[in-house]
Amino acid sequence: MELQEAINQRHSVREFQDKPVEHEIITKIVQLAQRAPSWVNSQPWQVYCAMGDSLQQIKNAYHEQDKAGNHGQPDLSVMGREEWAPQAQVNMKQWRHEIVHHFASFDEAHEKMTNASDTLYHSPVILYITIPKASPDWSVFDAGLFAENLMLAATDNGLSTIPTYNSVRFPAILHQILQVPEDERFIVGISLGYPTADSINTYQSKRRPVNEVLHFN
Repeated sequence: MELQEAINQRHSVREFQDKPVEHEIITKIVQLAQRAPSWVNSQPWQVYCAMGDSLQQIKNAYHEQDKAGNHGQPDLSVMGREEWAPQAQVNMKQWRHEIVHHFASFDEAHEKMTNASDTLYHSPVILYITIPKASPDWSVFDAGLFAENLMLAATDNGLSTIPTYNSVRFPAILHQILQVPEDERFIVGISLGYPTADSINTYQSKRRPVNEVLHFN
């Protein structure tokens, strides 16, 4: 697959098949992702692969937290949508509008999106990316570059992905189940697998015209 094709084809998938992903493929895409640049070649990332029993434990523990009404304590701070910059708020509102109209009704959209989120997208694999707590802010940027490489490599190998805040809402649970050292912080979880044919997976968000984001001076 050509790079341009992989970039255009990749989009967030919110429902995965109950089909295992081979360890060899996961190893291959992580190895490719390691080619990402980083500040003074610090390569701050670590990847923890949750699948099988460990992933089911995470899903069960998250479900209990949700039932108790707990919203999470992620390692990266979260802003209310009304605090975002005006253009970002416009983009988010447009996304919500498109999602609703992608389905037959508001109720269907709400049901499918909520179920997807609550079940961690029925993911067969989640790759958790961490960086050391003793890292500059630039390491978050580095982790983002690594994550993008990983998702494009997954696309090139016939897999679908979605990077989510939802998967890292309860870092204490993740530290315990995945045996992650306390001096690391969770940046993002990337769900990985084969998509179902459900309509929830046919939606692809739009992008602003390039002339609105590119400025020649």
